[in-house]
Amino acid sequence: CNSNPFPPHHDHVKIFHAMSITNVQLLLLLSLSLLPATVCSWALTAPLQSKRTSSIITALSSSASKNEQLWNVEKVDHISEWTTIQKSYPNPLSLKDNVPSSWFVGLNDAVAMNVKIDALETMDDTCVLPDDNDTDDDSEEEECTKLGRDSINAEAFILAGPRSKISFDPSTSKAAIVTCGGLCPGLNSVVREVVMCLSRQYGLSDIVGIPKGYRGFLYPEEWKALDESVVRNLHNQGGSMLGSSRGGHDTEAIVDSLVKEKINLLFISGGDGTVRGAAKIAQEVKRRGLAISVACIPKTIDNDIPLIDRTFGFETACEAACEAINVANTEAEGFPFGLGVVKVMGRNSGFIAMHSALGSCVADLCLVPEVDFYLDGKGGIVDHLYERLLVHDKAVVVVAEGAGQKLMAEMGAAAGGEEEEEVKKDASGNVLLDDIGPWLCKQLKLRLDERLEKVSPHGDKLTLKYVDPSYMVRGIPPNTADNLYCLQLAHNAVHGAMAGLTNFIVGSVNTKECYVPISMVANKRNVIDTSHQSLWEMVVFSTGQPSFQIDKDGMDDDDKDVVTTASGGTAI
Repeated sequence: CNSNPFPPHHDHVKIFHAMSITNVQLLLLLSLSLLPATVCSWALTAPLQSKRTSSIITALSSSASKNEQLWNVEKVDHISEWTTIQKSYPNPLSLKDNVPSSWFVGLNDAVAMNVKIDALETMDDTCVLPDDNDTDDDSEEEECTKLGRDSINAEAFILAGPRSKISFDPSTSKAAIVTCGGLCPGLNSVVREVVMCLSRQYGLSDIVGIPKGYRGFLYPEEWKALDESVVRNLHNQGGSMLGSSRGGHDTEAIVDSLVKEKINLLFISGGDGTVRGAAKIAQEVKRRGLAISVACIPKTIDNDIPLIDRTFGFETACEAACEAINVANTEAEGFPFGLGVVKVMGRNSGFIAMHSALGSCVADLCLVPEVDFYLDGKGGIVDHLYERLLVHDKAVVVVAEGAGQKLMAEMGAAAGGEEEEEVKKDASGNVLLDDIGPWLCKQLKLRLDERLEKVSPHGDKLTLKYVDPSYMVRGIPPNTADNLYCLQLAHNAVHGAMAGLTNFIVGSVNTKECYVPISMVANKRNVIDTSHQSLWEMVVFSTGQPSFQIDKDGMDDDDKDVVTTASGGTAI
């Protein structure tokens, strides 16, 4: 607890003795130290509330006996479940001198999916604690005899890291790495670190890179042998040395190729479409009863993989976007009524726009796909920018590429509107978007020129500068933070695969790397959580822009269990 509920020195021994606490109860009591100080002081202040504390401990002890598993840890597949291979091998890392056993992940180590909780969520709905002024001890005892409830079980994920025992013999194993989808800062770092971990930590030397994405599995003669000498300097390079592509996924042909080439460790890095493809490969491997581990290292510059804190390359992209925003701000400051408009990547999720707008500290308006906006009238973006231009003589707008699609369609400017019989998509199944950048610039220019000219003593109109750094933010090498993150993800992917785990993605959840079943993220998307406290409210408050939100008069009952990630996202 932030404030110690027990007196200093030896006095707490007297209290424990007076309360007759068993070892189990003592453990449960100490676990309450995880609660906020206000709850601790309420529940544990002794000796004035010793009887209430004893009731709580008794109830928790009873609840614990009924619920041996207090956390619902999401299961990850293991190859031993459908193969006859039961043999395990000592992890080479465990054989190193002076390596403590605590460096290896235990069987029960897990990571909680949500760290934001109701401090009293373990109480039964029928248990109502009386006010502190209530002196009726008997009623207090009767009302709180049941403290635990079934919903104490909560989602958690298996902690990532090396295991003391592994399922593959490094001397006879063969690994393959493939990168799919669009480019992203850090792809080369992931390739490098998978190779380095397999080679240096496990002594595995037979490693190949699959070129050109999923379609590359069909051409084993083009596969590239990878070792430390090949990948040594990859972390300093943008793009992917293996190349990439969209589409080209043939599940049965890919698994046939894995069997033919004797691959038993497969590492896949890609976005949402790639993750769905990885799930199909893992399922086919399971159906055939093959001892092949499939590990996925999610890659998407839009940060749209659900549940995990962030995807690699995202911080580098935001950093590059901030540089473009600063350029637009400089241009806006250089002329009367200067307006800088910056379009950044973000097809369905506006995380780059949101984070870079906040990180730059100069944005006056941030537009993202998750929030519909309108141009004219009270609360529209035109009035907001007009006010900023009058007060500061400049303004900066950050807009994600997927923002405003509905508005453009309604105004007849977007492909794929009502007149289109079929929405156009790319090879990955993504809907082709109308270009919000030039359209928005045109609309703002039309609406602001006349209004500004009327109030300017010199007849100045809007001076608009448009910056589109879209592809400049994804073809660059990763920054230090992303390089470190790539190393952690790649190494933990290797540790999980070598331990026989499969059909998982590796990612950071509440700052701890863990293994998430692919089924939990496939066909889902991480989007900005605009309905709860995340980061979006900071955008609205700091820029002063209209919120465009509908007041729901409080949260729905189902909203209380919504999980918001560290980057301000939630899954849909």
